[in-house]
Order: sequence, then structure tokens, then C-alpha cells
Amino acid sequence: MNYHLSQHGQDVGVFPLEELCRRRLAGELTGTEFVWGEGMDEWERLDAVLHPEMPGAVPAPPPIPKRKSNHLLALGITAGVLLILAVLVSAGIVAMRVLNRLRPVLRQASSRSGGDDGELALTLARKPIPSTTNTLMAADVLPRAREFRIRQYLEGYEKRGERNPSCDAEAVELIRRWIDPSDGSAMETNSASLLVLSDRLSTNPACTDPLVLTVAGVNAVELHESVHRLERAAREFPHSRHKAYPKFYATVMLASKFRAGSARLPALDASARQFLRDALKDGSILPEDQAELADVLVLGWGSAFFARNAAVIPSYVQAGGKPFRWLALVLDGEHEINEAWKSRGGGYANTVGPEGWKGFAEHLSMARQSYIKAWELRPDLPLAPCRMIRVSLGDSGLQEMRMWFDRTVAIQMDYPRAWSDLRWGFRPRWHGDYDAMLALGITALNTRRFDTVVPRRFFDSVSDLESELKLPAGQHIYGRADIWPHLQEMYEGYIAEVSEGPTHEAWRASYAVVAYFAGKYDVARRQLEALNWQPPPQGFAGWGRDLSLMPLEVAARTSPVGEQIGNAESRRTSGNIDAALRLYTELAAATNTDERTRAFIQDRLFTLDTERRLKTGEWVDFLPVGEDLRGWHIERGRCKWLPDGALEVQSDEGGHLLYSRVRVGTDFEVRGTFEVVQSSSKAFQAGLVMGTPQYDFPGWYAFRMKRNADEGDVASFSHRWTTRQIRTPVALNSETNSFQFRFQNGLVSASVDDKQIFTEVTPPEGTSIHTNEFLLGPGALNDMNDTVIRYRNVQVRKLTSH
Repeated sequence: MNYHLSQHGQDVGVFPLEELCRRRLAGELTGTEFVWGEGMDEWERLDAVLHPEMPGAVPAPPPIPKRKSNHLLALGITAGVLLILAVLVSAGIVAMRVLNRLRPVLRQASSRSGGDDGELALTLARKPIPSTTNTLMAADVLPRAREFRIRQYLEGYEKRGERNPSCDAEAVELIRRWIDPSDGSAMETNSASLLVLSDRLSTNPACTDPLVLTVAGVNAVELHESVHRLERAAREFPHSRHKAYPKFYATVMLASKFRAGSARLPALDASARQFLRDALKDGSILPEDQAELADVLVLGWGSAFFARNAAVIPSYVQAGGKPFRWLALVLDGEHEINEAWKSRGGGYANTVGPEGWKGFAEHLSMARQSYIKAWELRPDLPLAPCRMIRVSLGDSGLQEMRMWFDRTVAIQMDYPRAWSDLRWGFRPRWHGDYDAMLALGITALNTRRFDTVVPRRFFDSVSDLESELKLPAGQHIYGRADIWPHLQEMYEGYIAEVSEGPTHEAWRASYAVVAYFAGKYDVARRQLEALNWQPPPQGFAGWGRDLSLMPLEVAARTSPVGEQIGNAESRRTSGNIDAALRLYTELAAATNTDERTRAFIQDRLFTLDTERRLKTGEWVDFLPVGEDLRGWHIERGRCKWLPDGALEVQSDEGGHLLYSRVRVGTDFEVRGTFEVVQSSSKAFQAGLVMGTPQYDFPGWYAFRMKRNADEGDVASFSHRWTTRQIRTPVALNSETNSFQFRFQNGLVSASVDDKQIFTEVTPPEGTSIHTNEFLLGPGALNDMNDTVIRYRNVQVRKLTSH
């Protein structure tokens, strides 16, 4: 079965379950991504979908209080498993390999009865993190990575680029900002300055250098524009003096814009393979660059390319001889991990046949040999011992995983993949339990290394636990008695850390959100006060809930009328709109409220009154009213309320997106018109967003009417603003168009200018949303142009499901 994958809010593509399992085991995915496949009602986190398919995995049990050991139960379960083993051995399966597959079953049974395996996992989780005076941190290794990027891109352009004086200074500035040598961070994308420079250079006829076009291409917001720029770069590279590595990067990045199975991929992969071979010969890649190239191909932007071509790429490196021996061993090991998962397949453990287990074991054994040799050859590099954590996960157990983890973090304490891979092994479906998962996070916190990301791994452990509990997006366990004190310690440690000064605002904003979800409103208030009640907006994204009103709600809950606010919110949350509206009406007359509390009350009155009218089934006006845009949140673009009731929106580089805080529900109908007031080209887009419409969160749909050079005039219904869409040609007017849209029982119907375009069609995929907080508003992507759209007479009515 194939699944759509959404990573960091981006449309990654469609992958078979086997490939997702391999990537998760390889650490290329964290498990917090969202996936959707045919037959699923909604988007789910990757780990929630993968857990039955991973070897030996069983559904995670709910938390069970510790009790005295039940030896008869444990003995009975053990006897049953041994009987199963006997049958499997008779079928020709190596007993030890099968036992490793069944260990999670034994472990969970033993954990329920207080057995020793649960205690072993807890002991290993609590083991202190090794550190010596020679242990590195990310800050120590970033200069090496920075030098590599400067050499490949900045010096590559300065020495071999088409340096037209009319654009040369801006080209250098673009590459410098992209590399960001000031802090050595990973290649920056999508900052405002990068976008402006990228757009300017890509439209400058004097700028023809393919390396500059490549940088401009990876920094384009809109998919089609990104592809156009990278295609231009690919056409110009053969006529340039550039070495092979930038060509390899551009080709792989262009390939990443196409989904798995695309007809373009074979040709692009062939070109990228040749560029990689050339880079190993023309001086682009030197022996001292092995660690950088390994990170790219195993863990970084080239990992998908390597997975598709892993059978041949190691031979290119082997041709380089002894100087590239370490890199050849690492790539051999990674290839064997890929082959192990191909042999095993992606089904339940009990569906894997003898040949599947045999191939799985043999390939992991070969991966083990290669990675151990690589570690012995270069014990100063963390990648090989880190990948051994993954090998041990499949063919050994938690003790060996912890051994290789210790060896990795002794080299670099904050090596990210080592932490995520070990956390995975502590999940109940593998070798641990809930207590051990949390204990590992506490161990990370106990390092007190707030100058690194290590203490933050406690938060990651809490997120893992939420994933195991299969909590819906937007629900959190931050307030639990065994979690909240450690979260406090983590946040206060980072806020007190001098080296974290530039990020203190982000830490405080996140602390306020976590405290809000935990019901610790006094703590949330202190953090918001420290931010002068102006938290960075990006701190409120990605939590699975609309938090646009959170600061005002915190102010209200901690005000003199906080108890009454709590009562009103309880009624609202339970769906008792009339009672909530009555309580808020009474609160509006209170004389002991501050400005923020009054603003919160007025916003709730507006949205609750709209929800009350929607309950009757009548058509309700659904655009902001007044200049304060009460009851609405502007996610993207600039909005202007007009006295005649229309709303004018000017798109920014990412389009326009705004939504009402009115909970519309999943069965509704919308009608209205839009006018194209201004466009710097013939292109424009207008439409609706629904669900939890946050730009970087996957839980929303979009209905759009659009005109652009790539698609022509079309109407589409998509998951977010992606190419996963149903669409149909329409004849759009250049000035004014009307629309009617219905979403009922999960089916889509729509008309444009009174012409039916969709009739009860199934969306291309589901989405992970809260049905009691299904939000709605105008929104559409930008086609790399300046647009102003005016929405008029937009009305909504609520429908009943049937």
C-alpha cells in the first residue's frame, strides 16, 4: 500500500509502506511526520501507522499501574512463545533471529507482571550520558561543514561563475545568505531576504549562472517556479566551468520535486549518478570531505537519491581507493540496511516468511560488518557507530543499542540521529516501555548542557510518548505530574543559559504554549509578560490547535474573573454554546476586567454568536467586520476591511491565508464572489482554507480557483496548497467570479460562475483535524506575483450529516 508523506508541512511524495519502514528504521524520518493512505479517515502520525508493521511490533498497551509479579502469568506467556519458537525453528528459521523478533512480546508481558526486562530498559535509560574532555558538540563540527559549503558554492561561483557585473554583487550576497557563514547553520531557506534576492536574480536576464539559479530555485516558495529555476540551471550547467558537485546538488534537488514513480526520476537519477562520479574525480570531493558526503547521502538531502541508487553508488566511491575507504564502508553498510528491509517487507511480523527473515538477518549482518570496520577505521566520526544503533535495533537488543549510542555521543554528545534512534528502541513496540521512554528524556535533561540541544531531548521523549498513546493532534500530556516539573526544569534551564540569549524569546513563547496546554496559566502569563505580551508568531504554529487567541485567553484566565472565564470555556468546549454565550454576556458587563480580558470576551462573544446562528442552518455572513477584524486570525498576507463589507487581501510571498475562530464543523456550504483587483502578471488565485489552516501544519484542505501559466484556468480541492489535488478546467473571468462550495459527509461539491465542477467527489486524501474546531476562511497560494484579491458577499451555512 502507498502512503502520502507530509514532512515539516511540505508535500514530500507518495511511498510504499516498505520504503517508509526503511526510512524510519534508518532514521531518515522521525516518526512525527504525517501520512495518509487509501482507506484512512484522516492523516495520522507516521509512527502511529508504522507500529504494527515494524519487526516484532505489537500495539502499545495503555499505561498500567505497577503491581506485584505474577509468575504464573509470565511463565504461561513464556511457554506459549517457546512453543511458537519450536514451530518456527522446524520451518527452518534460525531460532535466535526469531527470538529477537518476539522479544517485544515477552517484554510487554514481563512489564505487565513486573518482570526483569522492564527493569533492564529502565536501568539502561537512566545510565548517565558519557562525556570526556574530547567530546565534541555540534558547534565544534559546524566550521568543517561551513567550509565545505563555502568551497563548493561561494568559492565555486567566485572562481568559475558567469559573473555579470550587473548582478554579481547580489549573486554573492544570495549565496552568502544561503550558506549563512555567520553561525554555520544548515543552508537557510525561505527567509525574507533570500526570497527577495532569489526572485530578483531569477528574473534578471543578465543572471544566467547555473549555480546562482540553483540557489534561487531551492529558495522559491512556489513549486512550479522552483522547478523552472532548477530546470534552467540544469540546461546552463553543461555550458559552464563549474565543477561536478554543484551540478550533482542541483540535479538531486530537481529530482526531489517529483513524486516517487515519476517518469522524470530515472533520467534525473542517471545524470546525478554521473555528476557524483565526476565529483569524486575532478576535485569537488576530497578525502577530507568524506564525512560531509556521507551525511548528505545517508542522513541529508541526498538520502532519497541514495536509496534509489544504493546498489551502484558504493562502487563509485570504492574506485577512489584507500583514501575513500571509510566512505565506501559507510555506504556499503547503508545499502545493506536498505536491502534488509526489502527482504523483510513491510507487513506485520507474523506475516514475514522464512526467506524474508533469512534475507533480513543476512543483510543486517553484512551491514554490521561494514559499519564496525568503518568505526574502527575512523573512531573520531560519529556516523558509523550511530548507524550501528539501527543495526542493533533489528538484530540484537537494547543493551547493544545503548553501547553504540554511548560510543556515538562520546564522540559528539548532541549528535541528533543517535538520540532519535535510541529513543525509538525504548518504545514498547521494540525493547522498552513507557517508563523507560520518559526516563531516557530525564537522563538527557540531567546533563544540564543547556548550551546544546541535549536537554531538549526530554521534550522529544514526551512527544514520543504522546505518539505511542495515539493522542490526536492538538492534545498533549504536558500537565502530568511526572512530566510537568521536568518541562519546567528544561525551559527555565534554557532561558537562564547565557549562550541561548538570541533564542530566549522563542524558548519563552514555547514555554507559554506548553504551560497553557498543561493548565498552568500562571506560568504561561509570566512568560508572556516577559515577552511584553508580544510572542514571536512562529512559536504558536505546529501545535495542532489554533492558538491565535491564546495570550488573551491566558490573560483572562489569570484575571480577577478567571474562575468565571474557566466556567464559560468549559461550556464552550463541551458544545453548550447558549450557556457559554450567556456567561460571556455577563462577563462583558463586569467592571473588574483589564483590556486583554475584555478583548478576549468580545472575541468569544462574536464567535459564539456566529456559532449560535449557524446552528439554525441559516446563511450567515462570513467575512471580518470592522477594522479590528474581530474573531479572525491573519496567518499570511495583509488584509483590509472595506466599509461596504468586502475584504481586500494582498498576498505576500506565500499567498494569503486567514481564518475565522468560529467552529464551523465538517458539514457546511459557502457562497460568495472574488474580484481580481491587481496582479503583476496574468496569474491569480482565490479560494478557501478549512480545518486547522496553519501554513506549516498538515491538518487542512484548500479549495482554489486559479489561473497560471502551468495549469491554465482550473479549480482544485487539495490537501493544503499541494499537488495532491482533484482539479478540473474552468473558464475564469479576469475580473469577477462567483463560487459555491459544499463539504458534506466528507465529500466535495462546488460550482464556479454557476457551472458545476465537482459533485460529491472524494477528496484526494484525508487530514488530521479536530472536528470540534474545524475552522474556515479565505486563502490561496501566490504564483510568484503581486496580487490583490477582494472577497465579497461570502456567506456560510451549516449542514447536517447523513
